[in-house]
Amino acid sequence: MLLTACFCFCLSSLADGQDEAKQPSDVTQMKVIDIGTTKQLFVDRKLIASDRDIELVMHRPRRDGRVLIEADQAWEAGGRIAVYSSVLRENGKTRIWYDLLTPTGAGPYDHNRRVCYAESDDGLHFEKPRLGLHEVNGSKANNVVLPGVIGGCAVWIDPQADPAHRYKTQTKVYPSGQFHMHSSPDGLNWTKFGRLEPGPGGWDTQSIVFWDPAMERYALFTRYWADNDNRAGRYRTVRRLESDDLINWDSQTIVLRPDENDLATYEPRTPQPPVDYYGADVFRYEDVYLMLAQAFWHWNLRPDRDRLGPSTFDVRLAVSRDGKTFERVGEWNPFLSLGSEGSFDSRAVWAMPDPVRMGDELWIYYVGTNRDHDGIVDPTGGGEPLSGISRAVLRLDGFVSAHAGYQGGQLTTPPIRFDGSKLELNVDTGGGGSVLVEVLDEKGQPLPGYSHEDAVPVVGNSVAMPVTWRGHTDVSDIAGRPIQLRFHLQDCHLYAFQFVE
Repeated sequence: MLLTACFCFCLSSLADGQDEAKQPSDVTQMKVIDIGTTKQLFVDRKLIASDRDIELVMHRPRRDGRVLIEADQAWEAGGRIAVYSSVLRENGKTRIWYDLLTPTGAGPYDHNRRVCYAESDDGLHFEKPRLGLHEVNGSKANNVVLPGVIGGCAVWIDPQADPAHRYKTQTKVYPSGQFHMHSSPDGLNWTKFGRLEPGPGGWDTQSIVFWDPAMERYALFTRYWADNDNRAGRYRTVRRLESDDLINWDSQTIVLRPDENDLATYEPRTPQPPVDYYGADVFRYEDVYLMLAQAFWHWNLRPDRDRLGPSTFDVRLAVSRDGKTFERVGEWNPFLSLGSEGSFDSRAVWAMPDPVRMGDELWIYYVGTNRDHDGIVDPTGGGEPLSGISRAVLRLDGFVSAHAGYQGGQLTTPPIRFDGSKLELNVDTGGGGSVLVEVLDEKGQPLPGYSHEDAVPVVGNSVAMPVTWRGHTDVSDIAGRPIQLRFHLQDCHLYAFQFVE
């Protein structure tokens, strides 16, 4: 059985020997947060005004272990699946666009690099349709959708576009380093509509673009080479840019760079810090921005080489409320770590944009390989280079939970204003845990009928568990007014809450 690892962070105990958590001195002066019916996640401390014996816990997804897509067709002979691949789930199908790299010589750009397409009804068993669009080795009987020496793709749906240009993707072109934008009516037939020169920061990664409804502009997350202050060399960072037309980009902000902890083991003799950031999948999830950051590790000189090792990739989790300032989660422990020695993903894991909802789960597809960035193959797997697409499974909303142990804990939200008639929790109480929910007024006092004594214990494991007070679930009588929620947790994980109609 695959297990889920957890990491605690942002531990805050406001207890000082009292039974109740400390309450802000003047609740009425706190800004009311309008949440409507949007689900609220405990990925950071925004929804925690006070707490006692509560810790925020990052949860790692469970690995599947199977290779779902690999280079196994005649037109893929000699090739390998590279990291810049992407996935969408729509109309009952999981659609994957994968980066196929086929070497043609010994040089760094002596290869063909095409985008190929696969699809599946269940997200596990994929077909590679022969689309007849582009010729490979004298035949169009293949699944290639974007030919040429290009750096993969990151397919997304543009809600601002007309149907003929609904699908978009962007890619780096080798060896020019140009950044090309493409559009499509179906995700298969693509037309280039924009080209950007490399510029000072470069585009050398899987760049992520989406329409940001909060900004009412397009957001682009891509590579930026930053100066290394007083140290030698440069390092990789992730930057955000904005645009109204997908052609002209402005408002550059560096959103992820090596911090002092990353630089702690840095020595001047090495040209780079021990870790920098090769890229990141950034996406909107409910009302937050989540980042699956690709950490690139290189901290020692390899014998007979002028490059640093071990030259591996894993995935870290960060969160933001504005898409510009990101907070590292789980004490920056791996969210998705390398596979075991000898496995197909022992040297690199790369999260594909974006996580896909399947029922009450999130499936995080990723590209794994036993080759590191320098092309050195994990010797414990027999020396054969391996690569493919697999998945890791996470509970719906399951990135982070507010957790209390067996001794119990308490969490109070800031003032909120909601719409809807029922309150639901994404919660796992295990066999012996529970949650009680009080509703407080703007002065922090329990509302009649919603006190601790009125609350019925919530027990169980569900992504949408209803909350009850003395036999009723209807909260429409307090909708639209400022309230606070006080959660009394015992031996449980609370991932999110949501008011629903």
